[in-house]
Amino acid sequence: AGTVTAGTTPQCIGGTTTYTVSGVVLGGGSGAWSSSNGSIATVNPSTGVVTAVSAGTCNIIYTVTGGCGGTKTASKPYTVTANNTIAAGVNRTTCINTPITSISLATTGATGATFSGLPAGVTGSWSANTVTISGTPTVSGTFNYTVTMTGGCTGGTNTATGTITVDPYNTIAAGVNRTTCINT
Repeated sequence: AGTVTAGTTPQCIGGTTTYTVSGVVLGGGSGAWSSSNGSIATVNPSTGVVTAVSAGTCNIIYTVTGGCGGTKTASKPYTVTANNTIAAGVNRTTCINTPITSISLATTGATGATFSGLPAGVTGSWSANTVTISGTPTVSGTFNYTVTMTGGCTGGTNTATGTITVDPYNTIAAGVNRTTCINT
């Protein structure tokens, strides 16, 4: 049936690409595109436009039927990559100049993360599919942070948000001396 030329693979869920076929002699038959697993990818039978549906690997197939020579097929693998995920953000409360209890968020699919809204003295890092936020805040206030996944497929849950509340130290004004008479 010829040679199938692959479109873009791996593909993110929801993405589209086009497969083509060359060297086809229909001999009075007709050709159509299909997928070996429609739950992973769907294919427009006449155009070869492939839509990624879910993570996994299947084959994109071109089949010639009818005419001389009977049924012939050609295929190429197609891989769909899962979208990024990150666990929900976590809220923390601490006192100024006191370390926060470390925040760990599980991720999948990404190759890194960016961080915004963290108080001075607190940093974020990404390694081995885990986001870690830790440190000692040096300013007080309420800080709404956002973690955004980078790399991979960004069509899934790609951000997490939370709040770090940093309370100032208790304060009291200096005592005042007074002098008075008894019973006054």
